[in-house]
Amino acid sequence: MDPRPGNAAELTHDVAVLGGGIAGATAALRLAQAGASPLWISRNPRTGFKPGEHLSAAALPLLKVLGSDALLRAEVHRHAHSTYSAWGSALLTERNAIVQLEGPPTVLDRISFEKALSTQAIAAGAERIERDVVDVRITGQTWELKLEDTIQKARFLFDATGRKAIVASKFAPRFQADRLTCQFAIFKCPEKSTPRPVTLIEAEERGWWYLSVLADRRVVVNFYTDADLHGFANPKLDRNARQSKTISAFLSDYGYEICSEVKRIACNSTWLAPAIGPGWVAIGDASAAFDPLSSHGITTALWSAIQAADAFLAQDRQKMQAYADGVAQGVQTYLDARSRIYGQEQRWKNSPFWARRAAVA
Repeated sequence: MDPRPGNAAELTHDVAVLGGGIAGATAALRLAQAGASPLWISRNPRTGFKPGEHLSAAALPLLKVLGSDALLRAEVHRHAHSTYSAWGSALLTERNAIVQLEGPPTVLDRISFEKALSTQAIAAGAERIERDVVDVRITGQTWELKLEDTIQKARFLFDATGRKAIVASKFAPRFQADRLTCQFAIFKCPEKSTPRPVTLIEAEERGWWYLSVLADRRVVVNFYTDADLHGFANPKLDRNARQSKTISAFLSDYGYEICSEVKRIACNSTWLAPAIGPGWVAIGDASAAFDPLSSHGITTALWSAIQAADAFLAQDRQKMQAYADGVAQGVQTYLDARSRIYGQEQRWKNSPFWARRAAVA
């Protein structure tokens, strides 16, 4: 295919997927498996560590639908059998996967998982262009996608561009429930150390901590608070983690030391209504992005991409509307659960972080 803008006829695709990540890869894979030959446009794959590594066991049936469940057998991932939390009390309580009928969650190497899913999508027939989308316009029933060095056209778009939702946010209102943000860093332990493979969650006055042991014995330490609060402005993640109770004890017991720079990402609860429109559909975080405490981010990305792709392939407006209704219902269910879970923590009623959540509980 000649990528020059002059060959407009050749550049008009039936469907294009914008954005990488799990939602974009899943949509590209599902469409390609059905022979739709999607154009998949996403920036160059990330390297290093990508947060959001907890995969709920509820995602396994979705991966089986895609024929992707074997990806979880890679040694870079591990089963998450034990999760301990100090939430609502200083006492540490355990949730063991042995009592979960659907099986244990998985702690992913997120980058490796996304690369494997992307490789599967390309092998199935998705055409991937590793570029940024500079501008998006619609003329009649055709989308014009201006990239860094070319122009592509498509009749239908899947917006998998995360919370930015570069297409969908132009046509549907976006709602936001909080300003949750995450600071995170990687820690490593001495070679002789053998840490117990656990996940820890600990609430404190300014927000809450999350620690998870990765398959290679490193740990990721996250701190969640609102972007406008003092806890977010303070960049000393290592020092603050050492002042916690549960997280600090784990780091000290196994000799963990910080080995990466501290990074920040947005984790706010936000959603579009509706998640569909003429010639487009939003999937993954572009349609609805949830608090990481829910552990449903990857599952939602998989579900939304599969449902939207199947509706597009069927050329069924009612099925596409059912997808949008499902997103809306999922948002309401999530908001109810969010209020209930945050409402369990009553120790810091005067803290801005917890008071905000109590106000909507």
